[in-house]
Amino acid sequence: MRILVLGATGSIGQQTISIIKKLKYQLVGISFNINSKLAAHIKTKYKYSPSDHKHSNVRSFSELIKKSNPDIVVNAIVGFAGLKPTIVTIQNKKTLCLANKESLVVAGKFITQLAKQNHVKIYPIDSEHTALYQIISQTPNKRFKKIYITASGGPFYKLPKNQWHKITYQEAIKHPTWKMGNKISIDSSTLINKCYEIIEAYWYFHTKNIEPLYHPQSLVHAIVQYSKKKLMFVSKPDMKLSIYQALTQFKKTSMHVITYDRKYQLEKIDSKKWIPIKWAYQVLKKPNSSLPIIINIANEYAINLFRVQKIKFDDIIPLITKCINHFKVTNISSFPEVFSLQKKINNYLNYKFIKQNNTK
Repeated sequence: MRILVLGATGSIGQQTISIIKKLKYQLVGISFNINSKLAAHIKTKYKYSPSDHKHSNVRSFSELIKKSNPDIVVNAIVGFAGLKPTIVTIQNKKTLCLANKESLVVAGKFITQLAKQNHVKIYPIDSEHTALYQIISQTPNKRFKKIYITASGGPFYKLPKNQWHKITYQEAIKHPTWKMGNKISIDSSTLINKCYEIIEAYWYFHTKNIEPLYHPQSLVHAIVQYSKKKLMFVSKPDMKLSIYQALTQFKKTSMHVITYDRKYQLEKIDSKKWIPIKWAYQVLKKPNSSLPIIINIANEYAINLFRVQKIKFDDIIPLITKCINHFKVTNISSFPEVFSLQKKINNYLNYKFIKQNNTK
């Protein structure tokens, strides 16, 4: 099996390469952003030719896919930047293992339509969605009533919000149970990540009956409720399991699916206290709206400001809220509209931030 890894120098990318080696698959190309030293090491170790168009011998993701000719493309690029590679992968009719959740968050309707038109399979690389995929695939003849995804809550779930202004960037990227990249660790601490995963679950499993549950141990990853029983997926918090499942296209039955067990600590999340969960429910009411795009772009902008100490941790959600209030939530009908709105939001934030600094 020939594998192309986009975002190979990130957390998921590096773990994916280790699983490729374990499965005795062939790594045929990578993309990367700025970590050229690690990319060069990977390239030398695995002896392939094509790599990222910014740093090597191809000029576009499309050319990278055509030159490397993979059976599977793993998109582990972080953030909105991963959307175009997702589109190009599907247009090139390659099986997609998707760790870039933003692709479905901001353009779920158009991604799923494009995949259907091109007969492309999309497999999730995400602990909650791979867990749901495993449970549902093991009960193909039964209709589920509801799905639950769990949230660790990150490091600050129990911390009073009047203490959030003291949180540093280094504290926010230290997740208590998962080894993840910096951005997703911060998204976990604000529960933006869970907002995204609820939206993802809608596009993967075509249901609006989705509920997140607080589970700090990160052992239960998802639950599926049927008419007469509940099934849950239980495993240690390790993304390599999700990557393995996706790369093998869920062909092996998982031993981690068990009948619901009350011994695991699971609590409802207060969507009034945790605004991102409220946003997720609003998106479920209008899945084709501009709301998830606004949330995503504003969140990425806010995290960058927090990283360079321009704003405090407790400014992240208010900044997103200001963007939601500024831009009218409308229906989105095409990929060009998604990219156009992204530019408008960034321009607005750049203007607001520069103006704010100039008036100090």
